[in-house]
Amino acid sequence: MRILVTGASGFIGRHLVASGMELGNEVVGTMLSPEELENRLPRPPGVEWKRLDLRDGGSVHRVIEDVLPEAVFHLGAQAYVQAALRDPVETFQTNVLGTIHLFEALKKRPPAKGILLASSASAYGTASRLPITEEALLLPTNPYGVSKAAQDMLAYQYSVNFGLRIIRARLFGTTGPGKVGDALNDFAVQVARLERAGEPGQLKVGNLETRRDVSDIRDVLRALWIALERGDPRMPLNIGAGKSYSIREVAAALQRLARVPIQTVIDPALLRPTDEPDNRADISRMKALGYEPKIAIEQTISDALNYWRAESS
Repeated sequence: MRILVTGASGFIGRHLVASGMELGNEVVGTMLSPEELENRLPRPPGVEWKRLDLRDGGSVHRVIEDVLPEAVFHLGAQAYVQAALRDPVETFQTNVLGTIHLFEALKKRPPAKGILLASSASAYGTASRLPITEEALLLPTNPYGVSKAAQDMLAYQYSVNFGLRIIRARLFGTTGPGKVGDALNDFAVQVARLERAGEPGQLKVGNLETRRDVSDIRDVLRALWIALERGDPRMPLNIGAGKSYSIREVAAALQRLARVPIQTVIDPALLRPTDEPDNRADISRMKALGYEPKIAIEQTISDALNYWRAESS
């Protein structure tokens, strides 16, 4: 199967293209610039890479005409809440306008196996009831979440109006060794640096009381393939662990694993103006499709710390 992965240079994308190759597919991945590939994340041989700025509609149409994919994973996005707060315009240009460009191009060349949109739990915002089901209202509390809610709604209307098979996968936290920009890896990077210095130090943290539904990338990859193969465009799918962990628990686990004494210290720069207290997912729909998370959070934390220990050595 010929697969196109937008945003393939990102954390999930790099693992997804590697998984696609291992499954015997022909994989084309897009990147914004070649520099995005210059890290230790998987870069399997055989993947065809194309530069693509989703904000450029002409380029999007040309890539689709050139690749003629049988399946598309749409991961391309500006994916950071803080960046969206600083520059909501750029976030909407990439996430919303870019998605329109992609769907308009795919209208002319519908992929036989369908499209998977990587939406986000940020579209839900603060939940009034836990666990969060797919029927919960979309009430995002930051520009990034609003952009993902818009993507989700665009996917539904392109399915209804134009017959595109678009699966809406609402991803909760996804992490693993080598990710940049999430609390677990940010903490692990700090711990690895303190260990290298060989002296007691401080772990700078934000709000420790928030709880997040977080899954290991290895589980999420399995979920994405299942969703593409078995999902129904009429029914969005929560992809998560089905349980949540406090940021305090993650920090404490890393303190226990650290090779030097570490004290946690609140850094005001890491606090957000709004922060959902908990976002535990109801993953009943994914379980009905045959998905079950397998990787324990303790394993993910240990693997992430070992990754950054090697990176800083």
